[in-house]
Amino acid sequence: MNTALHVLRRALLAIGVFAAMAVLTFLGVEALPGDACTSLLGRAATPEKLAQCREENGLNEPVLSRLGDWAGDLLHGDLGYSIKRSAPVGEIIAPRLRNSLLLAGVAALLAFPTAVVLGMYSARRRGTKRARAIDTTGLVLMTLPEFVTASVLWLVLSIWLPILPGVTVLPSNATIAEIMPSVWLPAITLALLVFAHVMRSMRASVVATSSRPFVDAARYRGVQERTVMRRHVMPAALPPAVNVMAVTAAWLLTGTFVVEVVFNYPGLGRLAVDAISDRDTSLILALTLFGLAVFILSSFISDTVTRMLDPRVRAGLGA
Repeated sequence: MNTALHVLRRALLAIGVFAAMAVLTFLGVEALPGDACTSLLGRAATPEKLAQCREENGLNEPVLSRLGDWAGDLLHGDLGYSIKRSAPVGEIIAPRLRNSLLLAGVAALLAFPTAVVLGMYSARRRGTKRARAIDTTGLVLMTLPEFVTASVLWLVLSIWLPILPGVTVLPSNATIAEIMPSVWLPAITLALLVFAHVMRSMRASVVATSSRPFVDAARYRGVQERTVMRRHVMPAALPPAVNVMAVTAAWLLTGTFVVEVVFNYPGLGRLAVDAISDRDTSLILALTLFGLAVFILSSFISDTVTRMLDPRVRAGLGA
């Protein structure tokens, strides 16, 4: 029961945080200089044209009135209308979301299993040449900026060894089969960045857990090392790594601006950069709230999964 109450409490808190941040996001975007009409008209903007554009799109209404209308539409699943692109925001985001999910999925499949395995290996064999090589590689990958890693891979795999396309020239609504060849280079770039963080987190967690009394007690009882790792170390070492993987997975969906711009990949990151440049308020709000929802949901899921994986936490909650 305590576990159920804790999950319910976290869910209500997540909803409250999302609602508060949605209001702050709307007010923050409204506080920026200019609006969608100034971006749409550009140099052709005159006081008369601006006034007409704002009247047609309801931008002359008071901020609180527009906030109420926007919140009501959002509750009904209406993300708004893009003045710049002359299309509903939902229709603009849908194919980009599919592309970002594909990119994030491929990157996660490349990075997470490898990071967990090599993190455990490095922890168990720490001090050896191979373990030091793994640790050094992870440290270097963590310190390299995204655009450096992307540029090096683009140079090697697209120019020197032209085996992968370096730039995506397909529209956002291209089929998965068409866009799949263009996924690999940005996915490998993201996988290298993700691998470094998850691997070092897993290594640190295994090292810390391996020296705890309950693990030493299992060894003193004559339990084989492989069994000790599987039954005692892994259940206690995985939760911190799961938390890191959850945050990283959220970042793969919402924080890949640099990589998507470098490879011209038609995902949410590239769309967000274009929306900010175009001062497309409705699109900016939708993308910001999507990112916020992803991080809140990932935090909620990772906390719940952590309590399911770690028997000590469940025992502490009385579950």
